[in-house]
Amino acid sequence: IPLEILFENDDLAVINKPAGMVVHPAVGHTSGTLVNAALAEFDDLDGIGGELRPGIVHRLDKDTSGIILIAKNDRALTELQDQFRDRKVSKIYLALVDGKPPTPTGRVEAAIARDPSHRKKMAVVSPEKGRHAESEYRTIEAFRQHTLLEVHPITGRTHQIRLHMAFLKCPIVGDQIYGHARKTIEINRHFLHAARLTITIPGEETPKTFEAPLPVELDGILNQLRKK
Repeated sequence: IPLEILFENDDLAVINKPAGMVVHPAVGHTSGTLVNAALAEFDDLDGIGGELRPGIVHRLDKDTSGIILIAKNDRALTELQDQFRDRKVSKIYLALVDGKPPTPTGRVEAAIARDPSHRKKMAVVSPEKGRHAESEYRTIEAFRQHTLLEVHPITGRTHQIRLHMAFLKCPIVGDQIYGHARKTIEINRHFLHAARLTITIPGEETPKTFEAPLPVELDGILNQLRKK
C-alpha cells in the first residue's frame, strides 16, 4: 500500500492520506488501512500506542484526505498526543460547502455527542449533554451555489467540522451522513481536506508547519465551479 510521506525522521512520519483509506483496522476494514500501510513501511511500529493503533497520533475520517501523523516510538507518541490534548496543534482544513455560512468568517460553538438513534452518527446537542466543540472558519472563495472555506477546529471531536457546517445549514459537499440527500456536485467523497498542520517536532523548540496540496479531483471541482 503506497504512502505519500511529506516528512520523516526517527520520531515521526507526516503522511498525506488519500480519501477512501480507513485509518484503523475494524470490522469490515481489516486490510488496506493506514495502519496496515504503516506497519509495512516503518520498522518496529508494533505495539506503539497499543496493538490496534501502532503510532497513530490522531485520526481522519475515511473520506477525508490530508495530513496525518504517525509516531515511531512511545516517547514521540506521548509528546505529540500531549500537544493535541493541550491544543498546541494548529489544524487547517479546506471544505467546500453547499450554500454559504451566515457570515464570511465566524466561530461555531456547538456541543457534540453520539446520536442516540444512529450508532454511527454524531449529533449537535445541548452543552450539558455533550462535549464542548469549537470551530473557526473563513471564506476563501465564493461561488454561485457553493463556498470554499478554510476551517480551523479548535477542539477535535469526532465529525466536528462536518457537523458544525451542517449546523450552519451549509453542509460539506458530498457528505452522505450530514449533507443533502441529493448531491449538488457529482463527487465520490466529501470535499474535506486536512491541508495544513502545525506541530512542534519532538526534540525541537520551534513549531513547524506541513502542507498537503489539494487532491486533483477536488481541485478539478473548483476549476469547474470557476467556469460557471
